[in-house]
Amino acid sequence: MSKRDAATEFPKKWLDKMPEGFADSANSMSEEELKRVIVESEGNIYTIEADKDKDPKLNGAKEIMQSLGKPYREAKACQTAKIKYACFLLESRGVDLDHTEPKD
Repeated sequence: MSKRDAATEFPKKWLDKMPEGFADSANSMSEEELKRVIVESEGNIYTIEADKDKDPKLNGAKEIMQSLGKPYREAKACQTAKIKYACFLLESRGVDLDHTEPKD
């Protein structure tokens, strides 16, 4: 981490997710203690993700969402395909489709 990065403020969205008092404790930790926190937390994330992957209720809900969402995804994909084909035809007929603003 460069000195410039160290001077910036830690994002509030992450600060709000930490246990109360962790930031104060971490501020007084040595480099080795901070590295240990990283390794332990990575191990915890691995375990949490493994448990999540094995959760039968969650997996069942995912399957239901996939099934219920399929008609919407297919309908959207159909409309996207129509747009892309229309653009392809326009471009093949010499129409300039690039309407982005030139960068200064």
